[in-house]
Amino acid sequence: MQIERWRCDIQQVDGFAASKSELKEFATMDDMVERNSTELIDEISPEKLAKNLAWPEIRIIGHVDHDYFATWAWDGRVFLMNSGGSHHFAAAKYIAARLEQPVELTGTYKIYGLSEQAITELRREYGIFVLSHEPDAWLGFMGAMARFKATYYWKTLPRPHNHQRCAIFLPLKEKRSALIAKILKENNFQDLGAYLAGLAARSQTLINKVSPPS
Repeated sequence: MQIERWRCDIQQVDGFAASKSELKEFATMDDMVERNSTELIDEISPEKLAKNLAWPEIRIIGHVDHDYFATWAWDGRVFLMNSGGSHHFAAAKYIAARLEQPVELTGTYKIYGLSEQAITELRREYGIFVLSHEPDAWLGFMGAMARFKATYYWKTLPRPHNHQRCAIFLPLKEKRSALIAKILKENNFQDLGAYLAGLAARSQTLINKVSPPS
């Protein structure tokens, strides 16, 4: 869903889409600016706050239809989908927090979620599990499936799990595949279908929370 002219305080923003710094190295925006841009926070004052906010690459301020906010509903955090200005924005947030000064931002807000109906239909057709993608485990699974002549589909998981784990889809309309799904469930293999259903429920909860009244 998408909300136009959504308003939030700068403290509600948890991260960025892009930065000259390697974002995965930092737990928070404060951490990034404390380690990489101390000159931007060397003075905790309204003047320093205003100077950081005036940085032209912070395009969520003063530039219509450019940068925007986004949330992946299963995660819940708000990200600024920016093309620059990350250090000055983080510095402004840092200083504003210590001054206890609100900084209101306005922009388009996009929420990406999972459809409960789509996940329900997917689980009705497939047993979905997470398996190791390590060579020994994976070759063993493929060999067992070939001997049992059961149908399955597989897909690597998104980063950061793409090299270690994959998703297995077992069509429940086929008896052999359905039996494999039953065995995996009884042996406590991670039920990816149930996990996705939980994420879909969380997605709907967040969407209901932020949806403007009709």
